[in-house]
Amino acid sequence: MTTRPEPHGARARQTYYWRVRNHRTPLRADHACETWHIRHGHPGGAYSDLGHGLTPLEHHSPTLLTRRTYGRDDDQYRGGCLACDWEGGITAGPEHAAFNTAIEDAHDHAFPGWRSLPTSSHRAAPWDLHRNRAVWAQITAGYPSGWVGRGAPLVVWARYRADLHQPPHGRRPRYELRIPKPRRDEALVSDGQGAFF
Repeated sequence: MTTRPEPHGARARQTYYWRVRNHRTPLRADHACETWHIRHGHPGGAYSDLGHGLTPLEHHSPTLLTRRTYGRDDDQYRGGCLACDWEGGITAGPEHAAFNTAIEDAHDHAFPGWRSLPTSSHRAAPWDLHRNRAVWAQITAGYPSGWVGRGAPLVVWARYRADLHQPPHGRRPRYELRIPKPRRDEALVSDGQGAFF
């Protein structure tokens, strides 16, 4: 038997993953979890509330690819796009850091400049944020034209250092990217107000 090289692009990799998982390929392949696939719960993957349609989107849309590597303590991650064959670099290491880095890479591809989006401290019920039109309009007023309709992320302050970025789901139709809050002394110096204290 010959070994088939894995395809490129998030959608093609997910299709190949299911073929391997369901034993639908005559070619020798690794175990399904060792093949690159869209992580469960992320757009285009299994258990995603947003579905996993076969038709590519008309705009770049981020997702997360993952695979298990036996003999290692951690999984590998890379960003992916549901509209094209783009894939980010492989990240490994402490799970939360590698996971978040791969998702950020995918957003750098789909929404260049997302890091300059306004950061929200709205933490009470993020899934209700889209229903509160006044607050949502206030947050998205600083988004570039067309980004809200394409699913630009909601950027919020992280509660804890190891907070993971959250994928979209039925009640929150976009990624929630959790970034570390600057330390108080860094914020004062960057605002130029440190001299007053």
